[in-house]
Amino acid sequence: MGVGLGIFLLVIGAVLFYGITADVAGLDLDAIGIVLMIAGVAVVALTLILMMIRRDRTRRPIENDTDVI
Repeated sequence: MGVGLGIFLLVIGAVLFYGITADVAGLDLDAIGIVLMIAGVAVVALTLILMMIRRDRTRRPIENDTDVI
């Protein structure tokens, strides 16, 4: 879900930055777009880092030693 959210933020930010040329009083749409794109990259990066950390945790099988009585 984190990767999807990050891509969504990237797309919305790119649309605001590159696609909309309207001027809204009191809002800088270019700045909002840049902030959303940075947030999207951060979410994707953090999600991938957390996925790698969780992936390294593997369970070791319990080996039964049949020679011990």
